[in-house]
Amino acid sequence: MSQNQHIDIVKNYNNVLSNIEKSAKKAGRDPSEITLVGVTKRIEIERIIPVLKEGLKIIGEIVGKELKQKIDVLKQNNATIHVIGKLQSNKVKFAVEKCDLVQSVHNEKILSLINKRAKMNKKVFPIFLQIDFSNLEVRKGLNLEETKKIIRLINTKYNNVEIQGFMTIAPLQYMENKKILAKFFQKTREYVDNELAPMIEYDNLQLSMGMTDAYQLAIENGSTMVRVGTAIFGPRNK
Repeated sequence: MSQNQHIDIVKNYNNVLSNIEKSAKKAGRDPSEITLVGVTKRIEIERIIPVLKEGLKIIGEIVGKELKQKIDVLKQNNATIHVIGKLQSNKVKFAVEKCDLVQSVHNEKILSLINKRAKMNKKVFPIFLQIDFSNLEVRKGLNLEETKKIIRLINTKYNNVEIQGFMTIAPLQYMENKKILAKFFQKTREYVDNELAPMIEYDNLQLSMGMTDAYQLAIENGSTMVRVGTAIFGPRNK
């Protein structure tokens, strides 16, 4: 039996839902506005199924050998698959044909490959743009001007993708200071609302920010989607 046999995953899942509700109410928001993505990279299928049966609808995964082994069972259990993490060029075909949305589009090369593959499959494929509005030299996503440029390209050139939201990963050095972290989330929310949303026709734009360590703070500062792994499923397999 696995070292994780004693984890009460369903209880963990319901605790996370309860925390989401509390954080939303604290911010004066409707908890139903917040979508939970269960991140299952390096989590075996036996730990995932009970939570899907309990009501989790969206799974966040990295495209690779592990997802290819799990995806049929996930789909049989009605899971929607969001691609998180860096999507490599040679994995775009699988992402577009087998998954439901890519959260991590962060350059034109990947965008054009997704668009090309979606066109071949005669569909419009939903994406989030991965953004990072920190002032750090090393960023994990597009800055504001780069994001606007990509949106303009999608509006004029890439007709087989649809921006349905944005995703950000808080810089590690912000994680230890809640004030700085809250400001990062607030700033992201403000830029999305004021600068980016007016450029996009899609009505229900999502903002995916906040993971296990900070999802409650992210909700309090404007996140509509949180990506939670270990708080639900316990430690990842090595």
